[in-house]
This record gives sequence, C-alpha cells and structure tokens, in this order.
Amino acid sequence: MPRYLRLTYVSRATFPPVRDGAGFHPEVGGILVQSRSNNARTRLVGGLYFADGCFFQVLEGREEDVEALYARLQDDPRHEDLRVLDRREIREPEFRGWAMKHVPDAPEVRALMARHGRIGFEPYSFSAELVEGMVGLLLGSPDSGQPAQPIQSESEREAVSRRTEVSMLLGAAGLLVSALALAIMLFR
Repeated sequence: MPRYLRLTYVSRATFPPVRDGAGFHPEVGGILVQSRSNNARTRLVGGLYFADGCFFQVLEGREEDVEALYARLQDDPRHEDLRVLDRREIREPEFRGWAMKHVPDAPEVRALMARHGRIGFEPYSFSAELVEGMVGLLLGSPDSGQPAQPIQSESEREAVSRRTEVSMLLGAAGLLVSALALAIMLFR
C-alpha cells in the first residue's frame, strides 16, 4: 500500500501585483493551467490560495511524488521564500478529484483571519490551528475551475490528457483575454 503525504507550504510571489479590482492574476492562471496538467499525469492533488502576494498550497499524493514536486518547486522563479508549514502522512488524499483546486480570494478566508486577530494574508506566521483552518477552507470552498477526475486506467489517463489539453487551450485563451484587459487598464 502506498504511503500518502500531505505537504502544506507557503511562498511569496516574485511577479508584480495587479491593481486593486483587476481580478484574477494572469500569473496565477498560468500556474493553475500548468499544475493541473502536470498533477493529473502524476496523480497528485491539492489546493492553492493566493492573496497579498503570498501562496498557500497543499499537495497530496504518494510520498515520493509529493517530495519530488516540492524539490522542483524550489527552483520555480515565480515564487521564493518557500516554507513548509505542515508535513504529515495521510491515509488517503482528501483533495481527490482536484489536480489543483483553486480558491479565489474569499470572504471566508478574511473572516478566518479576523477571528485570529489578523488583517491581511501573511501565512508565514500561521499557527498550526490556522494552517488547519486554511486547509479546511480549501477543502470546503468552491473551486474556480472544473475538478479533475481520479485516473484509474490507461484509457482514462488518455481521456484526461485530451481534456487537459483542451482545458489548457481554453485556459490560455482566458489568460490572453485577461492579459489584454489588464494591459488596456494599465495603459489608459
């Protein structure tokens, strides 16, 4: 029986923020498209939250796969200051069905921060209780995209790969539209 691992980590974005009210950050969209494609192939699952220039991410899967991905993520130039907040063996992944669930900036997160006497999102100083609260919110909140189905057979893997390619094309088109809208707003 495989050993499953949940790794919860935070990092700081290296890309500039978008102006207030500009909505979804195009860089985050690119990260989601790439991670959903890669994770579906390696059977990794998880959740991502991004606010105030910080990522809060949960990765779940076979221990060796999670550790290998985290090692690669440390060299990703889109973020820095990676710090593991929680690493634990789990019976089975709880984020089943999401190659990478994305929860947009949500009022529930702001409410959780307020209950802990915090203003803004600064995950580097989260207590264990606050980490658990964020993981629970990621699990219980609506996803900004379509969940990926668990892959069982080679034919399902091929079907997921085709759907992922279509999803990536649609995601890329959406990112292009977002980037154009952002450029128009910035250069007015």
